[in-house]
Amino acid sequence: MPKPYVLTISTNKGGAGKTTTAVHLSAGLALDGRRVLLVDLDKQGHCATFVGRDPAPRLYDLLVRERDLPELIIEVRHNMHLLASNSETLVAQDFARLRNAQTDLLEVMLINKAVGYDFIIFDTPPQGLLQECAIYSADLLVAPVPVDYPGMDGVAQFVQTIQSLEQREDRPLAPVFVIPMFVDLRTSESKYNLALLKERFGDHVLTPVPVRTRMREAIAEGKTIFEYAPSEDIVGVYRAIARALAQAAEATAHG
Repeated sequence: MPKPYVLTISTNKGGAGKTTTAVHLSAGLALDGRRVLLVDLDKQGHCATFVGRDPAPRLYDLLVRERDLPELIIEVRHNMHLLASNSETLVAQDFARLRNAQTDLLEVMLINKAVGYDFIIFDTPPQGLLQECAIYSADLLVAPVPVDYPGMDGVAQFVQTIQSLEQREDRPLAPVFVIPMFVDLRTSESKYNLALLKERFGDHVLTPVPVRTRMREAIAEGKTIFEYAPSEDIVGVYRAIARALAQAAEATAHG
């Protein structure tokens, strides 16, 4: 059985929309008939709350207690499963460091054991060992980038993190795709920064995600925007992004 494609959602700033992106990419792929495992690598455990579930130490159970992966996963939507996280993830990361874990940690402990999935989506913290491991194991890297100064700085730092890992590991890593976030084309800042992203990343800049109040409402209800407001224009945006990334991933052979 082929390995799942791994999409790592990451950038080096908080508040960039990583969890929103990870959840909605997972849901969008699942709606298109792909079987998806969403893995929360962040101590906040927000992937669970965004889909109406409670955070849980499932990543800790996997990495520290070495429990079997299938018994730790819950189905949160049709075709969409979750390996949840909580504050114990920090303990798991420290434990992995003490055991001198290498950057293939997630590949060994998780990816190779995720049988029957088409995609694994990693939602990462903005720094640390687990972020590095998720970057290392990715088939595609996906950076949500708010089109403001902190967001642009975050993606610049993210690119530096990737380059440092490439030098340390002596191998090229996955290509980076950028999702412009919280875009309001009525403002000159959004237009200017969007142009900078297109200049830097070219056709790897995906459909911009507009600012929409309904997204915040959906998150507060523990629902995806597909369920909460299916007629909103942002639904089409996330469907387009999910399909573009699926196509890019499927065009990339596993090395």
